[in-house]
Amino acid sequence: MQAEEVWERLLVECKDRPMMLQTKTGLHFNLKSNGKKLIATASEIEPPCKIRLPRPIYKDNFLKVFPYYERVRSGEKGLSGEILANTRNSVYIMAAIKRIG
Repeated sequence: MQAEEVWERLLVECKDRPMMLQTKTGLHFNLKSNGKKLIATASEIEPPCKIRLPRPIYKDNFLKVFPYYERVRSGEKGLSGEILANTRNSVYIMAAIKRIG
């Protein structure tokens, strides 16, 4: 699936009810949509991510992080600095891509 397709699918699937996801370290969070952006929030499931305030995920950040997904999945090392230069929400984006992509 292409980045735009995954983005649109996430916007639709997370609009009516939150999608419960997990980071690669096993922390839980919810992903919601307002139809224009995604919003990561803390989960009630243990162990939760330590998100104090809702974290908006905008399309431009999502599209910048998406190309890194396959590289990270294949085990390429040393990418975290590059990814963090795009957004601090990369762990939430990667978990969402894994679920849909």
